Amino acid sequence: MYVRTWSLKETNLLIKCDEERGIDAAIEASLRARYEIEQFIRLHPEFRWSLEPLKLNGPHQRIIELMLRAGELAEVGPFAAVAGAISQVASEAALNAGAENVVVENGGDIAIMGNQDFRIGVFAGDVKGSGKIGFLVRAGELPIGICTSSGTVGHSISFGKADAVAVVAREASVADAAATSIANAVKGEDVESSIGFGLDRVGHVPEISGCLIVRGNKIGTWGKLPELILLSPKSQELSAISKKYKNYGLELTPVL
Repeated sequence: MYVRTWSLKETNLLIKCDEERGIDAAIEASLRARYEIEQFIRLHPEFRWSLEPLKLNGPHQRIIELMLRAGELAEVGPFAAVAGAISQVASEAALNAGAENVVVENGGDIAIMGNQDFRIGVFAGDVKGSGKIGFLVRAGELPIGICTSSGTVGHSISFGKADAVAVVAREASVADAAATSIANAVKGEDVESSIGFGLDRVGHVPEISGCLIVRGNKIGTWGKLPELILLSPKSQELSAISKKYKNYGLELTPVL
């Protein structure tokens, strides 16, 4: 697999692909998506700042439609889906360019498409167990989006106290918005109760297949998740990626 990183403003991509031209196409799609989002915000400033779903008459560019739809499904603002939506259109572009397997990770929000197995690590800041567990994503589960939100790690807006909420869905845009919505519900000083509030919220968000919530030394799960696995602390790639995103101040579900 070829590997490349690419950054522009808030977008920080890690791309793995079996074709170099697929990586080029993914970066081009990400750049185009950013441009389309910025132009749309000029016409509709509320698209950037709304914390609630928006209904804006279309048709719109695909990236805009993905974000609007995901926000409506998860009952959050469309920008809660921006990172996952960019990962999604970038992965689609790689396949359209002839790649068979591609992973695009954008600040902890991942889109995976292809026909092989992948391992995904789950980070939750400095809490016990962070970086030690992950998912084994089987080829038969693809395409898949795995996106993370946190109330204690990173600079994303969250009204909850979860260390990490990882959501699995068919589309990364939906998983991203859902992760924000569920993380917002993880509230209160009692850790177990707060995780329960988050899991209760999961059932109200359609099109997601599974969810994992981490707060402190407690973990709660809902639905069908990829197989949980233990990650080797000696993994050099795991350590390097963890350090990179700790410097960014971002939550992360890195691709291994």
